[in-house]
Amino acid sequence: MSFVMEFDAKNNILRVTPIGRVTDAILTDIYATVARYVASHPPCRGITDFSEVTELEVSSNAIRRLARISPAFPAGYMRVLVAPKGHVYGMARMFQMLGEETRPDLHIVHTMDEAHGLLGVKSPEFSPVSSNQE
Repeated sequence: MSFVMEFDAKNNILRVTPIGRVTDAILTDIYATVARYVASHPPCRGITDFSEVTELEVSSNAIRRLARISPAFPAGYMRVLVAPKGHVYGMARMFQMLGEETRPDLHIVHTMDEAHGLLGVKSPEFSPVSSNQE
């Protein structure tokens, strides 16, 4: 698995952390997995933390394609992309701009502290999401 999914029930936040090398296929798989999880559980807020990404091999075409499909999280539920590295931040901003009409609650930040601040979380309590919950 090239990503970890965790849920904080206290604060109602799903956190996804891609790890290592991320390609178009891996990013698409992450998006589909998150969408399935969110569709089968009560609505929640979300964090995607790109801090553990060592290589980003994602094409602009993949970003465009993902920005055109339905959002994984329902409207009205904030989601935050944590992108500490410049090139990852740039791709995240591209996704945000291309999907701004359908994802008005999407924010891009550099650190997890900024994400927690936006979500109003002081002490998150994340637990792994097992594969049978996806």
